[in-house]
Amino acid sequence: MVEIAYADGKASGVQGRVRPALGSTVTLRVSSDVADEVHLHGYDKRVDVAAGGSAELTFVASIPGVFALELERSGVELTKIQVQ
Repeated sequence: MVEIAYADGKASGVQGRVRPALGSTVTLRVSSDVADEVHLHGYDKRVDVAAGGSAELTFVASIPGVFALELERSGVELTKIQVQ
């Protein structure tokens, strides 16, 4: 499980890119101090996170490449996912 926190305008918990192996199952847990939608681009996976809460997004890393994980409404990139 990959844990990412967003607070006071900054993401923390991940240093650099998340690099899952092709075919692996990945769970991202995002906590946030603002309500927003967590969106994994390229996979088009989305989950809502409440202010002060957390949400989990699980996917199979079946598409190789580099994809942004973003707080959609805020336009904030939390990290990049590099599947190889």
